[in-house]
Amino acid sequence: MTASDWVGTILTVIIFILMFGMYFWALRPKNKEKLESHRDMALRDDDINSEKNDG
Repeated sequence: MTASDWVGTILTVIIFILMFGMYFWALRPKNKEKLESHRDMALRDDDINSEKNDG
């Protein structure tokens, strides 16, 4: 295997581990309130930006 094969393999494994960790963190019942408080964040940002542009 060449160096680029090893880099690709290692990068794939690292990304898989990070994604698994994030899924595990996001789906834990303990974190539900924290994540639910951010579910309409995109809509709140649009409201704030439109108020700044109107005034």
